[in-house]
Amino acid sequence: MSDVNTLVSRPADPVGRVLLSISYWLAVAGGVLMAGLATMVIVSVLGRALFSAPIYGDFEMVAMGNAVAVSLFLPYCQLKKANVVVDLFMSWAPDKVQSRMDGVGSLILLAISAMLTWRLWVGTFEMHEVHETTMILGITIWWAFPPITLSFAVLTLACLYTAVTELRGPAE
Repeated sequence: MSDVNTLVSRPADPVGRVLLSISYWLAVAGGVLMAGLATMVIVSVLGRALFSAPIYGDFEMVAMGNAVAVSLFLPYCQLKKANVVVDLFMSWAPDKVQSRMDGVGSLILLAISAMLTWRLWVGTFEMHEVHETTMILGITIWWAFPPITLSFAVLTLACLYTAVTELRGPAE
């Protein structure tokens, strides 16, 4: 399966290179966000333990921030074939069969991510209209939707790219 992995992890075509670059920087942003959230949790726990002064509403920021951060990782994981895969049933199969099955999996994820992208797009405007806020800090919830929607749009493109790549099969 090394030929397919090579195609996906280091694409030679311009579409693959652009998708990988965008996905990489989204994942870096997700990592920076996650590191910031982890730092905030450490400061809050230490503040609570040492000074009885935690960061007020930290769990709200962690919940929203994690939703954004995790979504930012998804396109890169798809392009790097790093999503959770159950290959117990396919490990015996030839590379060509495994590649086709991976392609089918990418098509299924393509359908799911396209539907989620559409609903997130609609949800962004609805959440902006209703001005829903968090309970403690009063943070408007809609601000988390645009980066998540962008991530799912890139994930949809990544799924399309990997489906086409995998359904072609490994180079002979």
